[in-house]
Amino acid sequence: MGSFKTVLNNIVSELQNNATLKAFCASRWNKPLTVKAVFRKRTEVSLQEFPIILVTRPSVVKNFLTNTNRNTLNTLRLYLLFHQPDPLKGAEELIEAEEILDDALTIPDPETLGAMSIKPGASINDEGANHPEYGLVLEVEVKHRR
Repeated sequence: MGSFKTVLNNIVSELQNNATLKAFCASRWNKPLTVKAVFRKRTEVSLQEFPIILVTRPSVVKNFLTNTNRNTLNTLRLYLLFHQPDPLKGAEELIEAEEILDDALTIPDPETLGAMSIKPGASINDEGANHPEYGLVLEVEVKHRR
């Protein structure tokens, strides 16, 4: 199947171009969504970049099938950051955004993105601790064969 780098780039592209996610960002925050595969601290992301999804791969577990083939179980983390001055809307938008992200990751056939499977897992949000900036972290399990 090739390098996991290709899968990661395909997932980033899928999220960046997802019509539902684009429409959600435009209707809620009047700005286009940016999606990047990059390690950045929250304090390094400026308000002008919101809404943004940062995609990282903090871990991988390798299972060798033969000397040349291996299955990998990759954990991705998607960090969604957005700005919402209204705390009531911020709480609602965290829920909506999580559900839309789940759909964006599970609707496409994983094989079209170069993966064996893609499964959204646990998520956690910042509960408005940094109001008017809100954050959501979603873990995603991606199985891949190299």
